[in-house]
Formats: sequence, structure tokens, C-alpha cells
Amino acid sequence: MKQSLHLILVTELVVLLNMSGITIPNENKKDSEEKKEKKLIPVDHSRIKIRKIFNWEEEYEKTIEFIKKHEGFANGKVYVCAGGYKTIGYGHKLLPGENYTQITEKQADSLLRIDFNKALKALDRNIKLQGAQRLAMAHFVFAKGIGSFNRSTLKKKILNKQPIDDEIVRWCYYTNSKGEKVKSDYLLKIRKWELEMYNFRRS
Repeated sequence: MKQSLHLILVTELVVLLNMSGITIPNENKKDSEEKKEKKLIPVDHSRIKIRKIFNWEEEYEKTIEFIKKHEGFANGKVYVCAGGYKTIGYGHKLLPGENYTQITEKQADSLLRIDFNKALKALDRNIKLQGAQRLAMAHFVFAKGIGSFNRSTLKKKILNKQPIDDEIVRWCYYTNSKGEKVKSDYLLKIRKWELEMYNFRRS
């Protein structure tokens, strides 16, 4: 009796499901579909470009360290730079009223940051740049002065959103004691660093 009742209930359930449009999945077919291998499209990783994220604080510190490296400390004593100015620390030109004879590395670091921040402010007053471009051109102004930057074709190219690669490397000459323009590998190396920073360390 129990078996007959069970059979009747199952039969009625099937009829109700058919009437409602609900279908019972075919478990064998489902299992078969799940076992099919998925075709993956191969990825060419060589064509994927990862955009670097610019970190101002990190790159600012790298710029300060770069200046320290190429300017040198000269044992913290006063020396005469290539331009004929009395200088101390990491390229700090002695200002009227400054009577430094020797300073510590900590004092030199402080003077350097003051000088570089002045270059940043001078740049900001004359052109609006952001991130790596601002940092690169601030270094240029730190080295060459805001007057040279404002008069340069380099600034015009930046304002016109043109590449500066060929232009910036022209600023690698100095005038010797005979008044002759001489190319400096040292200055060229610095200009290339600025270009690399401007393009955010493009390799």
C-alpha cells in the first residue's frame, strides 16, 4: 500500500511539473557539459603596458639625492663653482650676508632643499606643470636659472605640448675661459636625467 501511494505521489508531481513548464534537468547532460574544457585565449604579455604610478614624495627625494651626487659635498667647505661663485654644500651659492666657512651634511641638506624649493616656486609662477614634468623642469631651473628657462625654446615646446627630447640635450654646453662653447658629457648626463624624469623614467 505504501509503495502504491509513493508511486501515485511521484506521478502527480511529474504531472504538476510538466503543467507548470518546469523541466527536470538531465543530470548526465549537465555533468557532460561541465566536463568540457574551456578554451582560453592566449595572452601576449609582451604587448601589455603597465603604467607607472608617480609618487611625488618618493621622486622628490630621488631628485634631492641625484643633486647631492652630481654636486658633491666638498667636505662642507667653501669652493668656487664653474660659474665663478663662492659655493658651499650641495651647490649652494653664498648669498649676501652669509658667512659660512664650513657646514655639516645636515646643514647642506637643509640649504639644498631650500634652494630646490625656490626653483619649484619660480617654475610654478611661470608655467603650470604636474608630477614628473614639474619635478624635471624644477631641476632644470635649479641648474640653469628661471631666466634661461623662460627664454628657451624648451619652454615653448612644453607649452605647445611637443616632445622635448632633442631640445633639452642641447643644454649641455658651457663657456670656457676663452669664451668658447664646449660640450660637456657631465652636463649631457644631467640633461638626460631630466629628460628621463620628464617622461617619467621612460626606458
